[in-house]
Amino acid sequence: MRLTSPLWYLLAVAVALGGSMAGTAIAASAWDGVRDATVTPASQPADADGRTLAIFTDQPQDDREIDCTTRPADQPEAEGTTIRQAALDIVVEQRGTDWHLLALQPSGSDGTAISCVPADGGADSALYGFAVVDGFENASRGSTIGTVALVAAVLLAGTVFWARRRERRLRAEGDT
Repeated sequence: MRLTSPLWYLLAVAVALGGSMAGTAIAASAWDGVRDATVTPASQPADADGRTLAIFTDQPQDDREIDCTTRPADQPEAEGTTIRQAALDIVVEQRGTDWHLLALQPSGSDGTAISCVPADGGADSALYGFAVVDGFENASRGSTIGTVALVAAVLLAGTVFWARRRERRLRAEGDT
């Protein structure tokens, strides 16, 4: 098979776009578990070994930074691990309360105590809860699919470029 036709570049673009679309769809499905989550009050310890821990609040405070940490429930003096803020604002309606996704810890552990406090140290009347979510590993799978498709497209385009250049060089040498 000769890779000298410029149409091969079109195939490379199609591979990149197709892989990106498939990867995005798979990564987006990871959020379905968060949307369907059952929120539990944060006053209870979370059992999330090997699963994703999603932290919610009933009062989104866009003007304030809320720091959420986790620590072993049986070690109240232990230093907490900061949970990163969620990338999306997902709302879960449960028994008349709208719970807004606040933070996400991709790999939780059993017996985890959750604490959320405003960074400014001011008073806070918000309630906090958590949900243990399965299937969030799809986010990394989707990213991997998109990356592999992009690498394959770049390799194909590079190979076509090399083959076309080689063909021109051979033709030029044959003319002399």
